[in-house]
Amino acid sequence: MVSLDGMIKGEWIDGEQLETPGPEFIEQLASLLAELHSLPHSNNFATYDNIPESNMRDVIDDLVKWRDKDKFCEDALFDLFEIRSNLDKRFYLHGDLWKQNILVDNNGNLNGLRDWESFSYGDPHWDFRMIRRWIGWEGLDKLLFLYNCSVDWECNRTYIEILDKISICHSIKIRQERGLLRHDKPNAIELFENMKVDS
Repeated sequence: MVSLDGMIKGEWIDGEQLETPGPEFIEQLASLLAELHSLPHSNNFATYDNIPESNMRDVIDDLVKWRDKDKFCEDALFDLFEIRSNLDKRFYLHGDLWKQNILVDNNGNLNGLRDWESFSYGDPHWDFRMIRRWIGWEGLDKLLFLYNCSVDWECNRTYIEILDKISICHSIKIRQERGLLRHDKPNAIELFENMKVDS
């Protein structure tokens, strides 16, 4: 696997985008996320140059203003505002952790993360928000257990569930307003709508 600093600085990463995680993948991802979120900060601010705050606030503000939001979105926002005061920590985040940005070898072992354009600082729960979509809820529980055993703080599954709902709403909003994205399947909005049921 490429070093974390190499990933952040854009070093080439061999492999294919994640389709089927290998047996060691969850352990490897837990270790990498613990390393990323544990990077030292200077005076609680990022030490890498020009690292912005996470876009979580913008995503939330956009959903609050969204005229077409449904009850699922309203409920997700309500739940988020209940926990929002607990999401104020500053950690380095990848910011866009989904399977298109995860490269693995032929056996499903983690080779690294790409597309660090969303590299930012914020609460670590934000990096976990989409992970269950490709490793399932049981996989997320295992990932969180391993991660929480490796760090001095604790990521809460309930918070991640709420942020997952926020992310689903955001994904639907983007596609309704802009149309399908280049990597989307033709039924992308329907797939996101179906994720509401699994939440």
